[in-house]
Amino acid sequence: MNSKILFNSPDFSHPKPELEQYATPVDVVFEIIKQAKSLGHLSASVADLGCGTGRLAIGAAITGANVTGYEIDKDALNIAKEYSTKEDLDIRWVNLAIENIEEPFETVLMNPPFGSQRPGSDRSFLKKSLEIAENIWTIHLGETREFIERFVKQNSGKIISAYEFDFMIKRSMPFHTKESKKEKAILYHIASLR
Repeated sequence: MNSKILFNSPDFSHPKPELEQYATPVDVVFEIIKQAKSLGHLSASVADLGCGTGRLAIGAAITGANVTGYEIDKDALNIAKEYSTKEDLDIRWVNLAIENIEEPFETVLMNPPFGSQRPGSDRSFLKKSLEIAENIWTIHLGETREFIERFVKQNSGKIISAYEFDFMIKRSMPFHTKESKKEKAILYHIASLR
């Protein structure tokens, strides 16, 4: 894997608070890609839901996966498109709300909104991923663990593994008062039982 392409991948130029646009830290993306690849989850079709500037999609594409990135924000999608074109990565970028995705995938990779600005927004991402994919790799705040476990079970899914880690959020929004903030987060590997 050409990690240089991943490590140089772009961040948001003007993040939108209402969409909770925080780029997934590159080291976290690297770990997700490494784990998903080791289990064979990047060998076929992969979707990055709410892809933002495309870090997870870019990481999967570097491994040779057939990747589609879905994003509702055209500005963020344009950043992803420009970078992937420059780096000659074959990624299909789609400007679409995740609720409208119907295509099936082997694997979904995502760092959905945590639901801080729009409570419950993480639910629609989880629900859609369980409908369209066999394997889901997703990041959520540690404090929502009980909700995530219950929601996954209620929607025909099974949590295979859960890794806790520190998610660094850099100052990027008008309401941020510190240069950075550390949040406890969990990376879940979920299997859809549908």
